[in-house]
Amino acid sequence: MIRPLIVVVLAFSLGGCSWMTFGLFDEQNGTVREKGPSIGRVVDRLPSLDLPRVEDHKPTREEVMSAYNRVYGMLPTVQENYAVGKRLADLHMDRGQDLDVEGAAAPYDPAVSMYEELLTQQGAENLDEILYQLARAADITGNPAKSLEYLNRLIREFPQSAFMAEARFRRAEFMFSAEDYRGAAADYAYVVGLGEVTPYFLNASYMLGWSEFKRSRFDEGLHEFFNVVDHLLESRQVDALETIENELLEDSFRVVTLALAYLDGAQTLADEMRLRGKPRWQYLAYQRLADDYFEKERFLDNVATWQTFIEHNTLDPRAPAAHQGMIKTLVDAGFPSDVIPKKKEFVVRYGIYSEFWSRHPEDVRAGYIDTLHEYLTELARLAHADAQAYTAETEKQAKRRFRPEQRKARFLTAAEWYEELIVTFPSDPRTADGLFRLGESYTEADEHGRAVAAYQRVVRDFVDYHKAHEAGYAAILGLTELVSRADDVEVELWQRLKIDAQIEFALIFPGDPRAPMVQADAANTLFELGHSREAMQLAENLLVEWPDVEAPLRKTALLIIGHGQFEADDFVAAETAYHQLLSMTLAEEERSKVHERLLASVYKQGESAEAEGQIDEAVGHYRRIALLDAASPLAAQGHFDAVAALETAERIEEAASLLEAFRNTYPGHQLGRDINMRLATLYERSENWPGAAAEFVGISKTGPTPEVRRQAKYRAAEIYLHLDDIPNAIEHFRNYAHTYKEPRDLRLEAMHQMDELYQRTGEGGKRRFWLQKKIQLHREMGRTASHRATYLAANAQMVFATDEKRKFESIQLTHPLKRSLKKKQKALKRTLKSYEAVTAYQIADFASAATFEIANLYASLSRSIMTSARPGNLSELELAQYEILLEEQAFPFEEQAISLHEINQQRAWDGNFDEWVQQSFAALRELMPGRFDKSEREVAYARSIH
Repeated sequence: MIRPLIVVVLAFSLGGCSWMTFGLFDEQNGTVREKGPSIGRVVDRLPSLDLPRVEDHKPTREEVMSAYNRVYGMLPTVQENYAVGKRLADLHMDRGQDLDVEGAAAPYDPAVSMYEELLTQQGAENLDEILYQLARAADITGNPAKSLEYLNRLIREFPQSAFMAEARFRRAEFMFSAEDYRGAAADYAYVVGLGEVTPYFLNASYMLGWSEFKRSRFDEGLHEFFNVVDHLLESRQVDALETIENELLEDSFRVVTLALAYLDGAQTLADEMRLRGKPRWQYLAYQRLADDYFEKERFLDNVATWQTFIEHNTLDPRAPAAHQGMIKTLVDAGFPSDVIPKKKEFVVRYGIYSEFWSRHPEDVRAGYIDTLHEYLTELARLAHADAQAYTAETEKQAKRRFRPEQRKARFLTAAEWYEELIVTFPSDPRTADGLFRLGESYTEADEHGRAVAAYQRVVRDFVDYHKAHEAGYAAILGLTELVSRADDVEVELWQRLKIDAQIEFALIFPGDPRAPMVQADAANTLFELGHSREAMQLAENLLVEWPDVEAPLRKTALLIIGHGQFEADDFVAAETAYHQLLSMTLAEEERSKVHERLLASVYKQGESAEAEGQIDEAVGHYRRIALLDAASPLAAQGHFDAVAALETAERIEEAASLLEAFRNTYPGHQLGRDINMRLATLYERSENWPGAAAEFVGISKTGPTPEVRRQAKYRAAEIYLHLDDIPNAIEHFRNYAHTYKEPRDLRLEAMHQMDELYQRTGEGGKRRFWLQKKIQLHREMGRTASHRATYLAANAQMVFATDEKRKFESIQLTHPLKRSLKKKQKALKRTLKSYEAVTAYQIADFASAATFEIANLYASLSRSIMTSARPGNLSELELAQYEILLEEQAFPFEEQAISLHEINQQRAWDGNFDEWVQQSFAALRELMPGRFDKSEREVAYARSIH
């Protein structure tokens, strides 16, 4: 009771001023209304007087009252006198207030007397205002019963009065003091119902709450107290309230907590806030309630209050603070088992994956971000420790009780907390430790890929972290495990990632004793993957950065450099590296391999020099191999390639000389399988024909295949022919023609060479043997015979036809003519048959020649008949008749000759105008001059046309 009475007294003390001024206050427009008649209007009714001019000054209240007293009761109408009296009463009320302050006795009596007098006057107006002033005066003078009497009358008789709000409020106060809480509640409710347009709204709301509370209507009272709070904090913060407003707010909250204690506590509060649309000040109500519970050591109720706020205001910016308050209470109250679940809930509700986080800007998150970091760190480490403890415990137990899936699940749980910590605080220096622990969790969960990612981020983002080097090495170990598990498709990818991690480790942590070994392994793996250049760079860097590196690592680096430079075609550098390796202590097998690579480097230098056209240098390198190791297979190869280099450079004589040396140095070597042929070719190119011929002869006897021996035999014959060594040429062409039936065309050429060689030696019989061989071979070829074969056969047949022609020509027609002519005709038939055989080959040149020769035979026979010897015993007439007979015998032959020559003539029309055709034209001019002897003129004429 003490606290509300203080507020009531406060309200009345404030009301003292309002009693004094409210009568003149117009609630409709917020102005002070003038009551009573205007002095100006009264003066206007007085008779005009000539008054001396006086100074204009503002009259005092006493002067005004004196003026009103002079005219009061003298005015012509009741209404005017009433108005003056009313104004005079008001002035007495004002002076009474001043006198009251000065401590005068009965200061309001004159005003009260006049107001009471006015109430009894006929035609009185504004009685509600007079009743209001009387109630006010009674209250001021300590007569509450009288004041209540006036208020009751005012309320009863003037329900529409402008003084109704204050009258109901004043009456409610009297009734509350008299513990008439029902009546007080009714009047307070009336005032509250008017809304905030009345200045009594706030106090009425507050007192209505108390009235309901006193009547045990806690829900209704709670509602009113929240009206007060809402009015005070609707648009202001607590620190913006004035002192008296702040006291009213605090007192309202105190009563709220009392009321909620009688109801359902936090749930009731939540329902009320929901009905009010969850005002922005609702957090203060929850806070006051939670604090009240805490002071009373009702810790679980405190926690429930905060939990209720959170559940009903999930996205409220103050929800994290409420959650923190709940956790603090659990800690302070000694409920440790409940703390961890609430911290987990805090992370879920307000962490980076929550809707709360996405809905609110950074300034809101800043209010709880440190707490979030603290909780995430704690939860992650607790989960990690739990997983480690489980592992340690299960390892002590029998293996049959060990459940790897549970162990993994526990470490993955820890990893989830670490992951969220890292995602939430990516740049926080403390995140380095979280990343390292995350890597450990994933490693122990057998999730090496994720572990590697965590370790590598430590190295790259937090290189100053004191365990950064351990993280780098742990990443390498994780990648090693992943490489061992990868399938064929992915293994190279994981190897590449491991190499990158190794390079990164050696580069960032060169002082770590494991750095040289890590870099050497990376270089070696790179080389195995075929990335020789990168491997060499690492190996060379290894020798520079750690010049005193232990021997095994140095050997690895030199091997990579040597092999890498070899693959990069820098064979000089490769040779240098191999020499350095051979200066070290190596196992016999390893030394042998390095020695082989050394020789190969020298050999490759020879190849490179050769490719660049530096022949002497190339030959020098090729021959240098034998100086390093004469027994090496590369020594023979180098010698052999030196020959090739000289040959390519067209230094044929040197190549041949070096090849002979090879044959002598490496007899029977597989590279020399065709060395004789190659030497023969080199001798040919250098025009050492005797040497070439000798080599081909040798090959024709010892060549690896019959085909090689065949070609060598023919080539030897050709070279001897080129040397004009007729005996050897005849020997080898003859041997070839007799030995090799195929290919027939080349055998035919060998026969033809025999034909020509025997022409040169004048051995006609031997020649005709080979001529016949050519004709026979052509016959064997049949339809497969080439034009060349046909031509040579026709040519051979022409020789035989010519032989027959000579026999024909050698027979002379003698007397008796019939006998010799018969013999000549037989020779003619043989000759014609031989020439017809020529024409059967259908070779134009030989056909025209044969046609000419046949025609010429007929013409010759005709001439022979006409020039044959005449019998000596003939008379002149008989001789004439004999001549006629001869002509009859000769003429058909001449006609046949002309016909054959005309055949050749027709060949000219087809474009063939060879010597035989020309000779046929000449013969026709002779045989038929009248017809053919003018052709030249015609041709000349024709040419002249052109």
